[in-house]
Amino acid sequence: MCSITKILPPIGVLALVFSSAANAADLGRYSSPLSQSAPLLVDEFSSGWYLRGDIGYRFNDLDGVTNLDPPPGVRGHDLGRTWMFGAGVGYKLEWFRTDLTVDYGTKAKFSADSPIRNDDFSANIDSVTGLVNVYGDLGTWAGFTPYIGAGIGFSHLQAANFHVDSSRAPGLDADSAGSWNFAWAYMAGVSYQLMGNAHIDVGYRHVNMGDVTTGRALGNQMTFKKMSADEIRVGFRYFLD
Repeated sequence: MCSITKILPPIGVLALVFSSAANAADLGRYSSPLSQSAPLLVDEFSSGWYLRGDIGYRFNDLDGVTNLDPPPGVRGHDLGRTWMFGAGVGYKLEWFRTDLTVDYGTKAKFSADSPIRNDDFSANIDSVTGLVNVYGDLGTWAGFTPYIGAGIGFSHLQAANFHVDSSRAPGLDADSAGSWNFAWAYMAGVSYQLMGNAHIDVGYRHVNMGDVTTGRALGNQMTFKKMSADEIRVGFRYFLD
């Protein structure tokens, strides 16, 4: 009898535990969805929109130079290297990407010789370009994504400080003059995802910006034909969620 009384309390405790567990399971089975905890949802949605900023080094070039009032004619010319700074907004959908960019090219120093002497002509040319660009990503390996692209838009070229025979007639600069042109570009590069939504972009771009004609200086005026630039660019893209 004594041994039975010792065994009954543990059996009662076990029965109570199993009964409570069974009741809880029944309540969970028949309770409404609102009474149950909702699963934690992980938001993987990305809008695809991004902001970008770029800096680059420009190798400027001209297809030709025309002196509108010879003589003297142009015997040779050189257009210096410059920097460019840009910003833009874009959208990415899987492997396809498009953006709108605006870039400023700092003043490129132009110099040219006449048949009479060296450095008879000088000027400064700066530029603003606005392009709509499209890109195709070529796959991703270890976080690196190579791409190719092309763009069309406009350019504004400004020719300032046009000077003739600067060694003998200081201060006789022409008034600044500008022109709006059709512009186009092609590019290639590779991007790398730094962390989260931030990407760094290193690439090459060729941009053609059209013609610009200077004001008059000592009766002379020049047209710079098909100004273009080859750029080595470093950019930063940030994707917005």
